[in-house]
Amino acid sequence: MSAFLMLSLSACSSEDPAAPAEPALKKWSFRFSTEAIAVRSAPEYELSRSVGMSAYVFDDGSQPGLPEYMWNEEVVRKGAGWDTADGYARPAAGKSILFQAYYPYFPQDGTGPVNLAASTIPGPLSLEYEVPSDVSDQIDLMTGESETLSTDEELKDVLVSMSHRLSAIQFVTGDIGLAGTVRSISLKNIHKKGTYSLGDDSWTLESATDGVFSVYPDYVVEGVTLAGDPDGKKTVAGGENTFLMLPQAIPDEAKMVIEYEATVDGVKSVHTLEAKLKSRNIPEWQWGKVYTYQISVVSLALEYEVFVHEWEFGGQADVNIKI
Repeated sequence: MSAFLMLSLSACSSEDPAAPAEPALKKWSFRFSTEAIAVRSAPEYELSRSVGMSAYVFDDGSQPGLPEYMWNEEVVRKGAGWDTADGYARPAAGKSILFQAYYPYFPQDGTGPVNLAASTIPGPLSLEYEVPSDVSDQIDLMTGESETLSTDEELKDVLVSMSHRLSAIQFVTGDIGLAGTVRSISLKNIHKKGTYSLGDDSWTLESATDGVFSVYPDYVVEGVTLAGDPDGKKTVAGGENTFLMLPQAIPDEAKMVIEYEATVDGVKSVHTLEAKLKSRNIPEWQWGKVYTYQISVVSLALEYEVFVHEWEFGGQADVNIKI
């Protein structure tokens, strides 16, 4: 399910003799409908960061070329609405116009994790993204575009449908009879860098699988037995500790590593527990889906089940895989 982004460029009618003269440059005004958008799998009704916007103006019947009209324009919150940071001349009449967006916005100075294709390169919005190792720095990357419109129209309330382009990974407790503390959870040997062009069905990933991503929840487990309490599962890594990964065929060498501190035979120490991430039933992570790994510790061996649901509305699919 997609979310919707609305934008409008208000203008007085040229047929109204009492209307003041149009300024040479005007800011585009935006309205966002975020009812269906979920950031880190929790409903969010107001986007907290800016949106990057590009626009193509081209001859009717042809394909968009260069984003010469607008490229990586920052759209920022202003009162109850959203405005572009800069003003723009009204596009030439008798043309087509197409808007393409990504969220969240990053200046293209080489310092951010999202790098857009240069404005001199024709074609749809294309971006390169490298997933930060620190989960707290990972973003809920989305892209979207409008329908192709005519510049002869009033150009108000242009709809841009936004979609999640990453996969969300979370962790909850399963059967953990041994009391202890989850010190860290890591995903290792994962694809971390790729390129996506709007309209493509998938990311183009770099071949390296050297991505390592970790959270440090220090989650205390008192001892959980789901047989006695089916609703007893607790979130260990979710919310701001949700892993936001590139969609990918899970590499054969990919693994989950949990550092679990517990007392065994009177000795308190940190135990490293590992399990392969790839399975017959979950061979890949798809964008727009949340994968919840329910972890169990049995005799210091790590087991897990996976529950999959759509990102926006949390409707759980009939997928329950035990490893």
